Amino acid sequence: MHRKILRDLRNGENSYITSALGEAHHADVIYIAVHRSREDVSLAAHVGMRLPLFYSAVGRAILAGMSPDQRAESLRIADALEPDGRLSRQDSLGRAQDEYAARGFCTGYGDWRPDVNGIAVPVVSLNGMRVYGLNVGGPSFHVSPDVLETVHADQLMSAAETLSMRP
Repeated sequence: MHRKILRDLRNGENSYITSALGEAHHADVIYIAVHRSREDVSLAAHVGMRLPLFYSAVGRAILAGMSPDQRAESLRIADALEPDGRLSRQDSLGRAQDEYAARGFCTGYGDWRPDVNGIAVPVVSLNGMRVYGLNVGGPSFHVSPDVLETVHADQLMSAAETLSMRP
C-alpha cells in the first residue's frame, strides 16, 4: 500500500516532487521507501539515504510524532554524538512540536540543504511502537513553500492518516 501512496504523492502536477518514507536511526533519518521525481535532473533521493533527524522536515515530523520518552532518548543519543549542538537541537525540536501542533505538518525550507524544500508528517506504525516520517519535496527553484503548503499538504496529511490506520 505504501508504494501506491508514495507514487500518488509524487504524481501531481509538479514533476519535480519526490516523496519518501523514512525511519529514525540515532541522529539520522534513513529513507526506507522513495518515489523519485519524474524529471531526469532532480534531487537524487534513494533508499538508504540519510538526512539529519533534527534539521530536516522528515526528521522533525518523526520527532513531533514521538512520545516524550522517545524524544528524550533521541536527544540523549544526539547529545552523546555531538554535545556542542544540544541547544540547536532543542530549538529545532521545539519548532517541530509547535509547527506540527499548529499546521499538522513540519517544514524544511533550506534547512537540510539550501536548495531543497520539503514538508513532512509523522506516520505511526500499526502497533504504535515506531514513528516514521512521510515527506514530499524537491529542488527549491522548482518546488516553492507555497506550492508545498497549498497543493501538497492536505494530500500528505491524508496519506499519513491512511498509513497510520489501525486494523
